Amino acid sequence: MIKLKDLLTEDWLTHKGKTMWFPAHTKPTMDMISMRDHIALYPKQMESMFGKQPISSFHLTSPDHIQTLSKVLGKKKSISTFTRANNDSPLAKGRGIQTGQGGVIFYMKGTLLAKRWMDFDTVPDKTGRRWIAGHYIVGDRQTFSKAYEKAGIPKKREKLFNKIYDIKKKYEEQWMADDEEMPYDKYKKMVEKETGPVINQFIKEFFNWQNKWLQQNKEAIKKNLRTPDDKPSAWWNEILIYDTKAIDAFVLSRVTKDWKWENNGKPGSWQKNMLKYVPKNKITIGTPAKFRKWYSAREGKIDQV
Repeated sequence: MIKLKDLLTEDWLTHKGKTMWFPAHTKPTMDMISMRDHIALYPKQMESMFGKQPISSFHLTSPDHIQTLSKVLGKKKSISTFTRANNDSPLAKGRGIQTGQGGVIFYMKGTLLAKRWMDFDTVPDKTGRRWIAGHYIVGDRQTFSKAYEKAGIPKKREKLFNKIYDIKKKYEEQWMADDEEMPYDKYKKMVEKETGPVINQFIKEFFNWQNKWLQQNKEAIKKNLRTPDDKPSAWWNEILIYDTKAIDAFVLSRVTKDWKWENNGKPGSWQKNMLKYVPKNKITIGTPAKFRKWYSAREGKIDQV
């Protein structure tokens, strides 16, 4: 019988690009740090600088995604919301951006993490952090990159990768020499167990540095991501909030006509999922035109740009 390791070549063993394995909980964070121009925002960090600022806004989603809100509502994980949309944008018509179909809009209250007068391409990770490009804080694409380089992050990252490579190489040699055919999964877990603490230390040092950098740029954050100009755009604004609670909701009629809305009252129906967050008397159903009136009554703005 041909064994897996008999098929592996020396190139596979030594090719550095194949050695960058990270425990699952660290990989997204390492991916973002490696971009060199992104920085993470999270509740504890923002509260230490600005305290808690309550805010109300709107979140639009599709009926298939209603149940996933349970992972965010009432928690420290942030959610992307808005209060202003261009007349020609999908949001102004009750349609989604990433979810496409849309049709379900929640009016929410929560605590402000960050906001900007237009979408600023934030990227969430599983820990609840929101990653943004540094230029949204300081206004140019060089300041954060230069600070990143000056702090020696690229060199520390390269040192980390070399360390991971050495650890993986060590276990590869043990695996290849094992006549008892060590299971591949066991070999992989051994690598991850030893690399995990090394990676975690690098991540800890990165966040210690980035939090100091954010503190040094507190006024820029306040100007650009806490109290930015409230002005129209060709798209929509983006407001990140956490500790979120749904106040009421609007559902487009086309959603309620789908059999999945009631599904004979069975668990998992879209309506039953919504009732976990808002009572039935807080759900308004209607046309896109009626949605706009509902939205405007809650101080949502639609711009004619």
